[in-house]
Parts: sequence; structure tokens; C-alpha cells
Amino acid sequence: MIKVLWLLPVILLLWLDGCSTSQPEPKLLLQAPRTEVHPPSFEMMWRDGQTETKGDIRIVRSESRYSYDIIPEKSSKKEGTAYRYDRASRKILSEVDYKNGLRDGWTRRYSPEGGWLYKATLYRQGARQKVEEYNQKGERVHITPYDSGGEKHGVEVRYSYTSGALRYRVNYDHGTAKRVVVYCKGKPSITMVLDGCRNGVEKAYHCGTTILKRETPYRSCKKNGVEKGYDEAGYLRYSVSYRDGLKEGPARVYYPDGRVEYALTYHHDKPDELGWHYDPSGKKERIDYDTLTHFAERFPKGFANWWQAL
Repeated sequence: MIKVLWLLPVILLLWLDGCSTSQPEPKLLLQAPRTEVHPPSFEMMWRDGQTETKGDIRIVRSESRYSYDIIPEKSSKKEGTAYRYDRASRKILSEVDYKNGLRDGWTRRYSPEGGWLYKATLYRQGARQKVEEYNQKGERVHITPYDSGGEKHGVEVRYSYTSGALRYRVNYDHGTAKRVVVYCKGKPSITMVLDGCRNGVEKAYHCGTTILKRETPYRSCKKNGVEKGYDEAGYLRYSVSYRDGLKEGPARVYYPDGRVEYALTYHHDKPDELGWHYDPSGKKERIDYDTLTHFAERFPKGFANWWQAL
């Protein structure tokens, strides 16, 4: 039986994030690293709401309907680490590092419900350099680096929010996605070469193994060439030809021993009227057009199940 999963929604998701292709590849971690962050408590920082001066730094404390704010200033510009706390819970909401009025250093956001870190952004002279996201266990589950122009640049890494297992890595070069690797049970399940979109051979593997599941050739962002699918034993189970993203030419489904089980031909993504089924003994039977049309709409998914359901 052929079970081919179309992963377009996952692939589209991958466009959203990325470590530098011109920088060393970061070490591959299969489990999200845990990060310890201990922001100062409200009681430590508030100090009865008083404004105070430390050298040339003036620390201004104020409160609003929803928050308490502690902001250091130098020559009327923010300088140092500013803190904000939730008025109801007195849990920390944010820490923001400033230099000469610009964000410079880490900006950390905390959950108002529990005070746990969920997002951290690194800035240099007001420009975003890196974004990190965390789960409630304190694991860093998402990392996206940026260049000085604000484009994704480098290797983006995402882990499962719940389990911490590695999900994917995307290489970006100044905003252009160049390579994607999706993981399943610690091993690559999809690899693809990109130039802003898919180019070259995309390979998919059976989850947690190195056994090829599918290989699809792309050119100019569209399927071009023969896509092939394999079962978990590594046997070729189907092949279908594409031209500029449309099925064009022969399509075949195979028995595990390599013999043809189904044969049909496409033109402009539509099946020809003539299609054939071969039983295990090799007996050839023509598929009527209505059946062929339903068959073709499901190609190349689950041929055996489809055939048995008729």
C-alpha cells in the first residue's frame, strides 16, 4: 500500500523563519536546551516607588492602571535595563536593555499569568539581531537570527513546544531561504534545497529512519521531472512525471517486486482515457474512464485502499 503524505502546509510554515549561511553551522541539538533566567523580584526593584539617582543615572519609578515601570535615564534618554511589572500579580512583564535611548541588548517578555519567560529579542543599536522563544519549562524552542537590515539571516531552529524535540532547521541568506531540513524522531524526514523557493531534488524519509519515502525534482519552484515514492522496505511503489508543476507523461504504480500494477498517462494534469490495471499474475485489464478519473484524482495517494473501496 502506498501512503504518501503531502507536506505543503508544513513546508509553507517553514518560510516563516532562519542562522547565517556565511557563518559556521550551529551544533545540531535534537532536544531544546533549557535556559535559566532569574529576573529581579518586584520587591527588590520597586523600593516604595521612589525616583533615585545613581551617579549620572536617574531611575524613574512610576505606576499606571495596569503596571509598575522602572526606567533608568541618562541625559533624558533611556540607559540601562528598564523593568515592567504587572500591577495585579506583581509578576514581571518585561526587561528591556537600553543604550543612549536605543534598545541595545536583550528585550525579554514574560507571561503576566505566571511570570515565565516566553520571548527574548537581542538588539544592537536599535536593530533586531535574534529572536528566541521559550516554553513554560524554560526550554528555548525557537531561534531566528537576523542581519543588520532586519532580514532573516543564518540558521533558524524550531523545537516542539511540548516535547522539546527538534522539528526543523532553515538556512537563510539575507532573507532568502536556501535549505530546509524537517526532522521526525531525531532524523531528517524532509530535505530540500531552495533559492527562495524549491529548486533541486526534495527528499522525504520514513519517520525516524534513513529509508527514502519520496523524491521530487523541482526547477524554478515547480515540479519538473519524475517523482518517485517508496515503501518502508525501500521498494519503489509509484512514479509520476511532471512538467512545470503539472502531471505530464507516464504514471505508474508498482508491486513490491517491481512489476507494474497500474499504468496511465497524463497531459496537462489530466489523465488520458486509456489506463490499465495488472493483477499479480500479470493479467491486464482496462480501467473505464469514470473509474480512471476518480483514480487519477487520488494519485499518488493510497492506490490499494482506493481500489478496494470501489
